[in-house]
Amino acid sequence: MSLPLYRRIAVLLTVAGLAAPAAAQTVEEAALANATLALRLCIQPHVQPEMRAQMFRNAGFAEQVERSQINSDTTHTFTAPANTVEVELYYGEMPEHCQVSSNYLGVTAASPVVDSVVPHFYPGFVRRAHQGPIDPATGQPAQCIVYEDPTNPIGLAIGVSPGQGAQGCVENGTSVFYLTARV
Repeated sequence: MSLPLYRRIAVLLTVAGLAAPAAAQTVEEAALANATLALRLCIQPHVQPEMRAQMFRNAGFAEQVERSQINSDTTHTFTAPANTVEVELYYGEMPEHCQVSSNYLGVTAASPVVDSVVPHFYPGFVRRAHQGPIDPATGQPAQCIVYEDPTNPIGLAIGVSPGQGAQGCVENGTSVFYLTARV
């Protein structure tokens, strides 16, 4: 019995390695990929806020917009597929901020994202690692990474810290990627 033409093409493409099914992805793998993309979009220099918002839309993030009735304040909340990452992009009366957070990545798992993204856009920044208490689940200390502008004492800092209101560098399974001026 002969296979239909579409099945023969699918078999040939699969054997040739051109149409293999996508590998399964864990929630943490999806969160890592989405956080990497979101951080890249947030920290890319010289991009106007409206264009940054469009970049998130183009990347497939779901969007909610809140515009002030009083002034020019605008807050976009972008959500990655499966809610693995959320981005808050604000612009208006105060300086723009773009913050990425995940309830699926702890700070130690999120730190390599900072290491892979920041040096690409800010090659002269200095890396600092902060260790926190031992995580009982892994037996290793929590690790938080920050990159700072060495040429300016109140310059830019880009890093990761725990989410959900946690203080210091602690492993609570959440992370917030931030871009801020050191003061």
